[in-house]
Amino acid sequence: MSKLASLIFFIAVSVGPILSFAQDTAITSHQVYGYKDGMAMYYDVEAPLERNGRGIILIVSGGMVSGEDNLNIVKPFWEVLLQEGYTLFQIYHPAHPTYRIPVAYDSLKLGIEHIKRNSLKFGVDRNRLGMFGVSSGGYLALLLSMSVNPDERSFSDIDAVVAIMPLVDVESSEFDVTLFGANIKDFDPTLYYSLSPINHVSADDPPTLLIHGNRDEAVNFEENSIRMKQLLDAAGVENQLLEVDAGHETFLEPHMTEAHEAIIDRYADHLF
Repeated sequence: MSKLASLIFFIAVSVGPILSFAQDTAITSHQVYGYKDGMAMYYDVEAPLERNGRGIILIVSGGMVSGEDNLNIVKPFWEVLLQEGYTLFQIYHPAHPTYRIPVAYDSLKLGIEHIKRNSLKFGVDRNRLGMFGVSSGGYLALLLSMSVNPDERSFSDIDAVVAIMPLVDVESSEFDVTLFGANIKDFDPTLYYSLSPINHVSADDPPTLLIHGNRDEAVNFEENSIRMKQLLDAAGVENQLLEVDAGHETFLEPHMTEAHEAIIDRYADHLF
């Protein structure tokens, strides 16, 4: 399977068994954090009935597309967090092919600020927030958490990040093909550097968990997660890389359970 086909496949179809947890939740829909070209940008808040007072900002994105389909496709990865009592802020961004990465990034920064200002309305301590993303959602989670200016850390920082199958370098990535009728890298090349997480690694970055399939044909394991781990190690950032025998897909068992355990441990260690 080509890299392009693999990426589109992950966006369109979830493979492997879909794990479902019986969990009653309350959903507060369409919390508007801004507008783009007259259209509302929003996040939904999903909370279990028994909440632990901690929140996870879930970046809903796959192939730089953001919508409810993306949220549902990666549900096997994040649903376990509701079981653990976390409130999920499921945030959407202006999406490909109409908008490119810079617009998504700038919009999500506004959204995160909105979430932190309003988290107490949903019973969440703004100083106990993690971030989570899969595929391009993982890329954006890394970028958003690592690119915060040091003088803004007091308000905009995140306490722990989980990035699954993330791209880490826009500049050297091989995503130079057309997805859904538009090139994902069709924006000012001078921005590639600043929009690559690897160029923002510093000692004050939040604890980071990377989870990646070693057979990933869409986002190469060695060029992305291993490379990122090396940089995090060199900077002295607490981090972990969970290597999974999988491609760019929903993990089969027992790997999904391994991923769940690592995710739960990461947030339990740093949000409490």
